[in-house]
Amino acid sequence: MIRSLVALVLLPPAALVQVLVPAPDTSAMEPQVAIAFGERAAELEARREDAGAWLRYGETLHAHGRTAEAAVCYREADRLLGPGDPNRLTALYLFAHAIRSTQPAEAVAALERAVAGQPGYAPAWLLLGEIRSELADAEGAEAAFLRAMEVEPDSALARFRLGSLHLAGGRPEEAAPLLEAALAVAPEAGAIRAALAQALYAAGDRERAREFAGGTGADSLPAVEDPIHFRMTERDVSSPRLLARARAAREAGRLAEARQLYLDLRVLRPTDAAVLAGFGAVLDDSGQPEEAAPLYRDAVALDPDQPLARFGLGTLALRRGDLPGAEFQFRRAVAALPEEARGHTALGDVLLRLGRVEEGLEALETAAELDPEDGLTQVLMAAALAELGRYSEAWEAVASARRLGAEPPEGFLTSLRARRPEPGR
Repeated sequence: MIRSLVALVLLPPAALVQVLVPAPDTSAMEPQVAIAFGERAAELEARREDAGAWLRYGETLHAHGRTAEAAVCYREADRLLGPGDPNRLTALYLFAHAIRSTQPAEAVAALERAVAGQPGYAPAWLLLGEIRSELADAEGAEAAFLRAMEVEPDSALARFRLGSLHLAGGRPEEAAPLLEAALAVAPEAGAIRAALAQALYAAGDRERAREFAGGTGADSLPAVEDPIHFRMTERDVSSPRLLARARAAREAGRLAEARQLYLDLRVLRPTDAAVLAGFGAVLDDSGQPEEAAPLYRDAVALDPDQPLARFGLGTLALRRGDLPGAEFQFRRAVAALPEEARGHTALGDVLLRLGRVEEGLEALETAAELDPEDGLTQVLMAAALAELGRYSEAWEAVASARRLGAEPPEGFLTSLRARRPEPGR
């Protein structure tokens, strides 16, 4: 009897009290989200001793922003999992994500347990370093970032985090080489570029600092391979997440997947102009312009400034040979989304066809500033410059187009050579 009482006292509190299955209020949620919550909760009620069921429900809650309820699930999953179970890393890592802003010290403790059991997951070391840094534990953060670099030697984010830590700690000479190495791996990450400029300036190398100062995307971070967190986010079935997935599928050329997602979205958001325009674009990309056109028109009826719908209508008008109609639509697209280069390129193309070369060149120059890596823009610029008699500049644009993998039509090149020999030939 005494022995059994001692064993009972030594049990963790969670083993003495049955943990309630979280039941968030779903009355204001989209129906498909409420259904997902209900399915996972029902599964869990039937299998309360199944750590996987707690994890699945926790991930579903977490993906939809219910972090407090998710933390309850992750904690219970951790309790049920054996010491060597690989799923314990998932439970502890996602638990730390869920509570990092409200209970950072407990998040650190969970991550320390996670990496002690499974030290080979770089994102866990990164998260541990980030939270330690937020808690002003610079030494602990540095140790975690160094371990992340050991586990994943090519991690741009680990180098960026460690370099930023050194920079904040007044060690710019140590920060600069780390940030340069990070930028070499992730040259598009504006946050690295901005930090490197600061480090070089603070280290006294102001000339090199100017090379990296400015630019766009100063807040953009390098990507990181984090399959645990990614799997959790994929459980998000809210319409904003479905729309983001549909757009990503279309951009990646996965048109069948995008089509199905947009079909689902039309049921959920039948009067959303962005959904209608996106679905139209998928149909147009799939060779169904007749089906795309009414979707574009419905989108602009709901939102006259919907840029994708305006661009789609402009493209359809251009294919029909309706140049004034195409110009009108592309101008509306550019006005609605002036930071997108392709609208300016399309407008410049139409203006050239209409014989308004100087206006067209102006639009193309804007496009080239917004996207210097677009070869088609350079081809069109070469045509405009040649038409204006600026042959040397036209050849420069031809060279830029070729460098970007776009070859101008041979007939145009022959005509240009007749006016000015091609440089270097």
